[in-house]
Amino acid sequence: MSSKPPARIQDVAEAAGVSTSTVSNVLNRPERVSADTAARVRTVVAALDYVPHPGAASLRSGRASSVGLVLPDIANSFYARIARGATDAAYRHGLSLVLCDSGDHPDRERSYFTMLAEQRAVGVVVAPLGADPDRLTRLRQRGIPLVLTDRTMPAQDGCSVAVDDVSGGCLAVDHLLNDGARHILVVNGSRTIRQCADRYQGARKAIRSSPDARLEQVVAETMTIEAGAAIARGLNSVPDAVFCTNDFLAVGVCQGLSARGLSIPDDIRVIGYGDLDVATLAAVPLTTIHQPVEDLGRAAIDLLIDEIEASDEHVHETRVFPPRLVVRGSTCG
Repeated sequence: MSSKPPARIQDVAEAAGVSTSTVSNVLNRPERVSADTAARVRTVVAALDYVPHPGAASLRSGRASSVGLVLPDIANSFYARIARGATDAAYRHGLSLVLCDSGDHPDRERSYFTMLAEQRAVGVVVAPLGADPDRLTRLRQRGIPLVLTDRTMPAQDGCSVAVDDVSGGCLAVDHLLNDGARHILVVNGSRTIRQCADRYQGARKAIRSSPDARLEQVVAETMTIEAGAAIARGLNSVPDAVFCTNDFLAVGVCQGLSARGLSIPDDIRVIGYGDLDVATLAAVPLTTIHQPVEDLGRAAIDLLIDEIEASDEHVHETRVFPPRLVVRGSTCG
């Protein structure tokens, strides 16, 4: 989806026939500008819906102090690891991090953006779980620099960082196939979530290399341990292996299969996704797909700072990090 980017101070200056320093004076030091010029500039500001971002000037002058990080669930260890990486990068740049839990609510996200701009944050890193293009466009139009994390968007629309989840899904199923599995069940979250769709796409890509293998899918209502356990208890037939698109589901599946008297990995193999702390705490340590999550947070902050400091020289980037397989006890290896 293409959308008109927010107006810049250069756009205001060109439309008003003045310099950018004159626009800055009208907005910040109006006593230095004639009444007629100030009125003309303000008319253009209103017409272009220009929202000045005070954090940019503050960062360049060394007076800025914070960046915002808007996450959908700070209790989730995945997002906590993003926050850890972002905090490291913000500290390296001499900035503090303002952590906001949106609950994945669009209205709450927008309110946080307004508050962060008013508090002179230089920009925001946001991880919207169920984002749609219109929602992201509205966020970018709040007039504050934004970097998207754990989700990609076209570079012309802004910077983003993510993990290659198609590759991750392929790694998981390739491992199960090499482990001897021929009937593989994918326990997935909603495929309206881009990461879930990509991981399933990778699984389907891998299964095509083995004509004698088959892939099935069941979708969990929530991506939790409880949901995974309920799915495992309710299976009518038991596959050779299960690929769960997050570690919480995988731990739950292991619990549900064990409750049915099945041994992991002797009777059935299980692989998760994420390499979260819960993967090593399971009764049978979980084979999983590792995501460099802290790197997402660090890269997002670095891109955000570059956008502010480089201004017109900044080129938006889409950075995609490769996942890797971590083999533990829930598969035969």
